[in-house]
Amino acid sequence: MQIASETGEWLWMRPLRYELDAEPGDPAEDWLVVSVAAADRHGHTWQVEVPCLTVAETIELAAWLDGRGDSDELGFMEPDVAFRHLPPPEPGQLLLEVAFSRETLPPWLPGTDRGRVHRIRLEVTEEMLSRAAMDWATEIAAFPPRADLADW
Repeated sequence: MQIASETGEWLWMRPLRYELDAEPGDPAEDWLVVSVAAADRHGHTWQVEVPCLTVAETIELAAWLDGRGDSDELGFMEPDVAFRHLPPPEPGQLLLEVAFSRETLPPWLPGTDRGRVHRIRLEVTEEMLSRAAMDWATEIAAFPPRADLADW
């Protein structure tokens, strides 16, 4: 999935593999290694590969991007990446904030504080988010849940 803003900021995420080969008994243990790349408003780019989302969370992200979320914010068990809708800059636009922390922080950021967060803001349209949701859903289809999601 790729989401790009006309302001130059962009986010690219792709699931790569299950973190562990063994099938978990609990959906909270079914982690995916995800490649995360981004560019901020200053043109700085970075990329990491990290087990930051469970399979269940990847499904939640697809639904949230497609406008089927219950909230303007979406966070995960590991706080490496989080999403939030902000008030739009103009009618017809959407403003999406993506927050990176811990293992997804840009390596060039000074300091190692665990509370440190780096954010990008993407000015997008509903069509762009819908396309991103479809792309993400297609990419995660290769990684079906290996644990029962009934209690998730």
